[in-house]
Amino acid sequence: MATNGRSALSLIPAFLALAVLMIVGYFVFSVQEPKRTEHTVNPPIELIELQQPVTIIKQAQNPSPEQTTQQEAIAFIDGLADEKQQSITINENQDRFVRHDNTIILPNLEHRVTSIDGLLADPNLSADTPITLQYTTKEQVTTTLAQLSDDYEDHTTLITLIDKHGEKQTKPLFEFLSDPNADLTAPISVLIEQKHNLEIKAGDLASITDIDNQQSVVASINHGVQELTIKDIIDNGTMPDNALFYLHRVTEADQQGLWGIIQTGLIDKFREGVHIEGINYNKDRVHAIIPADADEKLPSGLSSFLGKILNDKVTSSYIYNFSTHAMSHDPNRIYPGQQLILIHFTSQELTDIYQFFSDKRNQEVETFPIAP
Repeated sequence: MATNGRSALSLIPAFLALAVLMIVGYFVFSVQEPKRTEHTVNPPIELIELQQPVTIIKQAQNPSPEQTTQQEAIAFIDGLADEKQQSITINENQDRFVRHDNTIILPNLEHRVTSIDGLLADPNLSADTPITLQYTTKEQVTTTLAQLSDDYEDHTTLITLIDKHGEKQTKPLFEFLSDPNADLTAPISVLIEQKHNLEIKAGDLASITDIDNQQSVVASINHGVQELTIKDIIDNGTMPDNALFYLHRVTEADQQGLWGIIQTGLIDKFREGVHIEGINYNKDRVHAIIPADADEKLPSGLSSFLGKILNDKVTSSYIYNFSTHAMSHDPNRIYPGQQLILIHFTSQELTDIYQFFSDKRNQEVETFPIAP
């Protein structure tokens, strides 16, 4: 009996060891071989590899200064003459750039130095008579030389300063700025003169409130018009319809002849500029400053850039007498009140002028050599 009891007890450790091995094996194999569940999908999923082109998006580059100037020049030339306006009135002191196929309206003008009261007293003026009034206003403002330097790109502009004693001093702005004793930030009094042109009919003269009735004005009275086209009076069939012409009516003020007429016209038109959109975010107009002495010869005796252009245009100008309907090319025979000056410019010539003076606008120079 004793022998059988010891045999039964000796088997218990063996069973316990086997149980431990089975438990350890279960955990080992459960970690190494994770459970996977497979499902059959009907219909089966088909994987398709897409073959689409790859689009590379590049960041837009800002145009270079040269490209911006080129774009400005093109916009400027396009805006000099209004393509939508077929009939253009050419008055004295209101020069225009027009195209070869534009219809030109030339008023028959009478000039008077008079006043609003003087015009109202004239019984020969009908209510529908067109009149252009030219007058000047003066205003004294307080500013600084530093502000004037910012306001005027062309430092050759004449400025009139008024001192504390009421004395006036007029000279180019750059002379005031270059004075070693000048305080650029000190308050100064400047006399600002503005010239005005007012187009009105005789019947509306009594309603004017901006001019004193006894103030002196120059009245240009329109006694009728004549119409013509540039292509008719020039009779040059080789020019395209979009060819540009600068038009100027000769007046008593044209003391410097054709040279002065063309020079003044270019200076005024390029400084005035034209409205643009979408070229330069900090500009709403494009313009170029042509210095007043840019036509003078260089110290070497050679022509300046502008001087050569003016010389070429004087010798190739058209001079039309709208009283006799005769065409002339003699720059020495011009008559106030009778003649229309027509100067032909190609788009490339005007582009070159714009780019040249746009590049020079911030340089302290007055005359420029011809580019090689």
